[in-house]
Amino acid sequence: MPRGTTAASGTTAASGTTAPMGASGDAKLAVKRFVRMCVEVLNGYRPAAHLRRLTLPAEAAEVVAEGLAGARRVAEMRRSRRGGDRRLQRAAPVAVLKVHLCEPRTGAVEVAVALVTGERTWAMALRLELHKDAWCATTLRLI
Repeated sequence: MPRGTTAASGTTAASGTTAPMGASGDAKLAVKRFVRMCVEVLNGYRPAAHLRRLTLPAEAAEVVAEGLAGARRVAEMRRSRRGGDRRLQRAAPVAVLKVHLCEPRTGAVEVAVALVTGERTWAMALRLELHKDAWCATTLRLI
């Protein structure tokens, strides 16, 4: 910790500036909730439209479309994996491997998520912003 910085506040005593201390508890909770919902959409347990209620209204169509596209890719991958075998196989669900998040400024959190399904690894990037005391997604990308 730099000299003159207090652990509790992250404020440098000499300059009065704040040092980044990681994401807030509220931001972490919002990220956990949104990522869980995205995984449920990708696994087909929920319709992509459910992402709308956790998204900023101006960005909702784009976020929902990205969730829907991801769910379709997962479903297609599962169908092609079975190939000619007509027997019903239980597909491996999409699961979270790792979550990295940062809060570049108060009220905004950017997240990188590593996902896995079967033998395939995916990446998901998202941004949540605090609007009217609620964390709302503004960006979602599945790679």
